[in-house]
Amino acid sequence: MPYIEVSKVAEIRNQLKKQLPEFKFSVTREHYSCLNIAILAGPVKFIDGDYEQINNYYIKENFTGKAKEILLKVNEIASKDEKIMFVDADYGSIPNYYIHISVGKYDKPYQLKN
Repeated sequence: MPYIEVSKVAEIRNQLKKQLPEFKFSVTREHYSCLNIAILAGPVKFIDGDYEQINNYYIKENFTGKAKEILLKVNEIASKDEKIMFVDADYGSIPNYYIHISVGKYDKPYQLKN
């Protein structure tokens, strides 16, 4: 069963702050198995609206320029220690934990800062 420890969430939060200091993040754990990363503010325009969930498997296809570079970096930091835990005949590959990336939150829009 996928599981992410609180200490791992804190480690990822610290790495994001260290490597991308111009951005503000919300990094939380949900249901013991999901890592939620929301980019709340920064100098890069990712999307046209205020909030969007990002499919981390299709960042290269859906984004360009600086937005693509930043999202790939966020995904790299988040998935650094993510491994396939085991392969199940019914469910396929089961990772250590799931990664959810969003720009903004449903109740807190992304703030573009120049």
